[in-house]
Amino acid sequence: MSKIANAVPVLMYHHVSPSPGLVTVSPQTFSDHMAYLAERGYTSLTADQFLGFLQGSFQAPRRSVLITFDDGYLDNYVYAYPTLKSHGLRATIFCVTSWIADGPRRNHAGQGIPLPICHGHSACKRAIVAGQADEVILRWPEIEAMIGDGTIEVHSHTHTHTRWDKTIEDEAERDQKLAQDLMQSREMLRARLGKESPHLCWPQGYFDAAYQAAALSLGFTAQYTTLQHVNTRETSPDLIGRNVAKDLPASWLASRLFIYSRPWLGSLYHRLRGGM
Repeated sequence: MSKIANAVPVLMYHHVSPSPGLVTVSPQTFSDHMAYLAERGYTSLTADQFLGFLQGSFQAPRRSVLITFDDGYLDNYVYAYPTLKSHGLRATIFCVTSWIADGPRRNHAGQGIPLPICHGHSACKRAIVAGQADEVILRWPEIEAMIGDGTIEVHSHTHTHTRWDKTIEDEAERDQKLAQDLMQSREMLRARLGKESPHLCWPQGYFDAAYQAAALSLGFTAQYTTLQHVNTRETSPDLIGRNVAKDLPASWLASRLFIYSRPWLGSLYHRLRGGM
């Protein structure tokens, strides 16, 4: 059997929290998922390594996976980060840069001290709309700490998380606002983290050809979607598929990895389901 991956699954998480709700896995489920990956010898790729795999410049080990989080919630630091670190795994967080504030680092699991409250998804959305994003979103010092020990990397989920297609009818104006939004995100990440990133995750998974072209013109070569398809060396970097992580046992995760790491099986699976 080849030691080089023919396909790399990309996992999509949002919340790792004891507060149940949409797009949330419990800390225990996440721990079980990460333990499975570590025990089976999976390599958690960096985003650049994954992009290199798609472009043919990096040979990913046979058991490879890219672990991603959307939005940049506080619980990613409180619960997901220490679990990843304990298993020697890495992950990518796509952050909405306008939501991130400065301030002291809060406590995280494993320190033996009280933890901050991590709200459910609906409560997080309400807090953001009310201008209280700092209560539920990562702070820059927390991001810098996670990046500093090599566990987490951070890339763009736009600056404002706005669905411009729902906000502005005129396409030219819409595309201009999108470009401004993407540029603000790119510049803020460069200013705070010291480098420019080619990685962008589309809010709510929405994009069209004009969106893709605008992002590419600004240097976002790798564009992450919510489409569920197999990622092989033939996959266009501006159409990266991801698998939604569910609050289900590690056996469920094992089945997803089995399907999406085998191009022929993943293609058959989607044909049977009527997908891409």
